[in-house]
Amino acid sequence: DAPEPSEQSEQEYLKFRSKMWLALGFSVPLVLLAMGPMLGFSLPNWFAPETEPLRYGLIQLLLTLPVLWAGRDFYTKGISTLLHRTPNMDTLVAMGTAAAVGFSLWNLFGTQLNAEGFYFETAGVIIALILMGKSLEAKSRSRASAAISSLLKLRPKEAVLVHEGKESSISIDLVHPGDVLRVRPGSIVPADGIVVEGSSFVDESMLTGEPLPVEKTVGDHGSSGSEVTGGTLNTNGVLTIRVQRVGGETTLSRIIRLVENAQLAKAPVARLADQVAGVFVPVVLVIAAFTGVGWWLSGASANEILGYTVAVLVIACPCALGLATPIAIMVGTGTGAQHGILFRNAPALEAAHRLDTLILDKTGTLTEGRPKVTQIITVDTKNQKQAQTELLKLASAVEQGSEHPLGRAVVAEAEKQNLELPQISEFEAQTGFGVKAVCNGNLIFVGNPALMRRENIFTEVPETLEKLIPSGSTPVFVAVDGKLTGSILLADAARPESAEAVQNLRELGLEVVMLTGDQKTSAEAVAEKTGITKIHAGVLPEEKSKIVEQYQARGGHVGMIGDGINDAPALAQSDVGIAMGSGSDVVLETADMVLMKNDLRHVADALRLSRATLRNIRQNLFWAFGYNVVGIPIAAGLLVPFGGPALHPMLAAAAMALSSVSVITNSLRLRGFSFYKA
Repeated sequence: DAPEPSEQSEQEYLKFRSKMWLALGFSVPLVLLAMGPMLGFSLPNWFAPETEPLRYGLIQLLLTLPVLWAGRDFYTKGISTLLHRTPNMDTLVAMGTAAAVGFSLWNLFGTQLNAEGFYFETAGVIIALILMGKSLEAKSRSRASAAISSLLKLRPKEAVLVHEGKESSISIDLVHPGDVLRVRPGSIVPADGIVVEGSSFVDESMLTGEPLPVEKTVGDHGSSGSEVTGGTLNTNGVLTIRVQRVGGETTLSRIIRLVENAQLAKAPVARLADQVAGVFVPVVLVIAAFTGVGWWLSGASANEILGYTVAVLVIACPCALGLATPIAIMVGTGTGAQHGILFRNAPALEAAHRLDTLILDKTGTLTEGRPKVTQIITVDTKNQKQAQTELLKLASAVEQGSEHPLGRAVVAEAEKQNLELPQISEFEAQTGFGVKAVCNGNLIFVGNPALMRRENIFTEVPETLEKLIPSGSTPVFVAVDGKLTGSILLADAARPESAEAVQNLRELGLEVVMLTGDQKTSAEAVAEKTGITKIHAGVLPEEKSKIVEQYQARGGHVGMIGDGINDAPALAQSDVGIAMGSGSDVVLETADMVLMKNDLRHVADALRLSRATLRNIRQNLFWAFGYNVVGIPIAAGLLVPFGGPALHPMLAAAAMALSSVSVITNSLRLRGFSFYKA
């Protein structure tokens, strides 16, 4: 199998590190040999430049060859890009060091042996320092990929299969959906599944960042058991689970894919760096040529001309420019992933920092998403208790096939009362309205007022029912053969953290809007508790995306938060679609950002992280550009006629490496980003 990206980062680092030590191992004695006389210590007569210049040069050449071998990639890539007319930073390194070595060889083997014209140490030090910069870059990539590495470590190698009452240990690759697995205390859950036996507390912190273990049990009254996620840690009890998803379909695999895609993708801001680099290298080659010609016309020696030209080529190597964006993105997305914030790609990370409007779905986002039956109202007021039971049985039978939270809540109430439900047929979901089915030969409609009006069951809520529906409750009406039989009232409490989350978003300068298919009275009740002033209620799924479009048409950058299938079109339409971790598979695949924690306060964290990452990228680009703007004129010797310093090629290489280190260090500051503490 191909290595994972995080493993590739580590392998890349080890490769550059070995090349760096090879280059440094030979460059240090090379510098001591070349600079010895300048540093005040004399060399033995048998290879001193004054007495044995040929031997002195040959020893330097022999020390240089391993360094050139360590930096051979600069020459193969640099020459290739030059031939394809797409010169890059490797081209600058290749030309600068080749010029230094070529000039040294001319002075060693040419018509006149000249020990003062040896620049082997310049080429050696340049290659060694650039390999050091590459090694640091690869190390930072490896550190930035720690999020992926830690996620990969959550994948267990084996699972305990339960078949016909017997346990057997099998490879995780042999686990299939439908298999029954046993998970003992201290073991990692091998795959996504549902608890069918036992109870325990599961530590999900490695996926969500939430420190407290979550209780997992079998379902009550025949309902489905708790869902468990592969990669989480079973802490105290024995669980038996039925596998739902394995391999690449598990939540853990999808998270790893999201993080990898985000770290490998380029943000639109990176295009600026790419465009500049594309123009920058040819411009530097021209500047280097003019530098050489200028100093030649001024009557400078060949050694001086070479020194200035090579210094320009080396100091202009845009390594820092190439690092400015990818390192910040890798660290930013990796840090977010470790705290349960997943960006689908780099463009999503960049788009998030521009948001000025945030539209939130009500059910499951602002509220608990677990509505409960609070009251049953029947048209038949005689034998009311029996009529209420029959109404609940009928509605539950029809809603069994529905995925809507209100439908599931109705069924849960019937299961709680241990009601035996009648058989139905011809079930059909009416998206945005409700459901219909045939039961005992009768046509049953269960849904909202819009469904009842559409089917001409009533033109408006009967006054007797309307007075009985309290503010904040959502009615689900039931009709049999075109006649209204009653209504089931449900209420979904606002999440305790929603008000604080809305306030945090406002403090970031965002306009917060509620969007819901629920009726206005229910929406207003939640809005009042959460502090939201702008509401769109009674909205059909296909209308949600149109409302997002309306806000975009005003010139706004719109984010949408949702967790249901009916939110998917609006999430896709928005500039940044944000899904809560409990959302449906469709939503998780549509969203640009996924919050693994079901805590709305972390939306503000995600937006702050996006802004911090983009701010970091701009800082990196500023320093990278500034370094070149200041460094190139100095390297070209522009200050020398005015008594300013000349920059030796070795110092130019050191300055270039230092600029890369500063960009990497600045990017790694994102690892200390402060997240909200729940």
